[in-house]
Amino acid sequence: MWNPLSWVMEAAAVMAIVLANGGGEGPNWQDFVGIICLLIINSTISFIEENNAGNAAAALMARLAPKTKVLRDGQWQETDAAILVPGDIISIKLGDIIPADARLLEGDPLKIDQASALLDSDKSQLNN
Repeated sequence: MWNPLSWVMEAAAVMAIVLANGGGEGPNWQDFVGIICLLIINSTISFIEENNAGNAAAALMARLAPKTKVLRDGQWQETDAAILVPGDIISIKLGDIIPADARLLEGDPLKIDQASALLDSDKSQLNN
């Protein structure tokens, strides 16, 4: 209810009560009740839309949170990249985003696109 449209509707509701129609008539209760009903409907719709948008944003963030395959307790597990610690062994494959600073232990030479980290399109060649 904190937007210009609501403010105008609230002012109209107050004016419907405060100002008489003239000719000795009382306040216009039908207009007041109608405006208040519209305000309640508008607030309900706004609340539902904001709630849905918040849920969608949270789901998107959870889906985009970087995951990695890490060797812990002798088993490969998929965990959040945020909980990696120095000394963890991670597995990467073609197209993976490397979740942290890493040292290549074994495998073929890598070509890494560092554009997301360095804000340029430098591609580095790494060997064992």
